[in-house]
Amino acid sequence: MNLAPPQHEPQESVDLFAASRGLWRLLWRRQLVWRRLLGPAAALGGFTLLSWLVLANAPNDNAFYGWVVVFYFLMVMPLFCLNVCGAMIREEAAANTLCFFTTRPLKRSEIFLMFYFGHMVWLQIVFLIQTLLLFGIGILVGRDVLGFLPIFLVCQFFGLMSWGALCAMLGMLHARYVVLGLVYGLVVEVGIANIPTNLKYLSLSHHLRTLLVQHDGVNQVFGNTLSAEGWGWSLVGLGAGTILFLIAGAALFTWRELINAPAER
Repeated sequence: MNLAPPQHEPQESVDLFAASRGLWRLLWRRQLVWRRLLGPAAALGGFTLLSWLVLANAPNDNAFYGWVVVFYFLMVMPLFCLNVCGAMIREEAAANTLCFFTTRPLKRSEIFLMFYFGHMVWLQIVFLIQTLLLFGIGILVGRDVLGFLPIFLVCQFFGLMSWGALCAMLGMLHARYVVLGLVYGLVVEVGIANIPTNLKYLSLSHHLRTLLVQHDGVNQVFGNTLSAEGWGWSLVGLGAGTILFLIAGAALFTWRELINAPAER
């Protein structure tokens, strides 16, 4: 007697929006635990106090622009992204919770992107609070900086997206992503970014500085960094870099097995 082949029920389509909301709720509850809030709160408080000490004794507005461009955008922001986005997958693997996500009816690339955008929302909120504190200090010490706020917010949004994508990829590339990120920063963002050739376009910091110097106050301090391609090409460069880093990070997460992987930094 011939038996009819078993009939497989068609796999139900996954509601990516609902899955993203569920992942965001998990991330949100985790970030709002008091123990995890101490780190961002200490970073916000420490940077705010340091900014007050630096800007209160500054002779003019140029100190504010220099502080923002050199220290905030090119040091604080990438290091914060490296700490948060570099660890976003490896912390789950170290806590043995990654299998909960990888056994869901989702592609690994989709899981990676959901983690990235969930952490991006959190970082955008944290840095928006820091922006209000930073500009509040500028106003309190008598600096005329409100006109700089729109360009600042645009640069901060794209800067976080690009730095976050880069750091998420580095986290997939090696367990010691912090060391790898510092080496990358010294070679590309400090070294190549200051070479007067087309290689500087590979640097995220070059594109961010090109956007920032569209403001007259910043241009007076860092006018020599304004490149010929203009702010439009810098937005394209940041967007393209973000997409390429996300594709590379999603591919690495798809191909590599990270269950029970160490969370070394």
